[in-house]
Amino acid sequence: MQLKPDECYYLPDELRDELSKAQGKVYTRIEDILKDYSNRRIVTVGDFVTYLFLDFKLIPFLSIFDLKTKRKVSENRLLDFFHHRLVVYNPPGCITYSLINSIIYAANEGINAIQVVGEEDLASLISIILLDNVIIIYGIPNIGMSIVETNEIWKNKAQKIIDRMVIKKWN
Repeated sequence: MQLKPDECYYLPDELRDELSKAQGKVYTRIEDILKDYSNRRIVTVGDFVTYLFLDFKLIPFLSIFDLKTKRKVSENRLLDFFHHRLVVYNPPGCITYSLINSIIYAANEGINAIQVVGEEDLASLISIILLDNVIIIYGIPNIGMSIVETNEIWKNKAQKIIDRMVIKKWN
């Protein structure tokens, strides 16, 4: 990654529609995910998807959330559950240097939660590139949950999207 600490990858308008669609398989039930991906390390991105896994008594390898569901502030159940978590600022439409480093640090140190102040939506994209041997699960509002495996095909697709983003200063 070539970012400096005060820079971010910024999502241009022409990529927004592309990324609003599910990128992988879509599921509506946790049971079906567990059947198809048993014994896999799971990364959840988003409050609602993380809630669903916790309700099933499943603690993801890593959960990334912003305490908002459909852009509204959600309840603090996630804070009650994840007492030990990283907190990182990441503005809407961006992937910051801090978010990238937080994902790497959390995965390496066994920290299973990152609370994003701002917006976590693009964390799934960068997680595909940064993490190995996991499945990334993120919500698609009013549709379900999209599942992406961190294999070379998906890593290349994600990198091509990152390469089309704009590097800009964010603070």
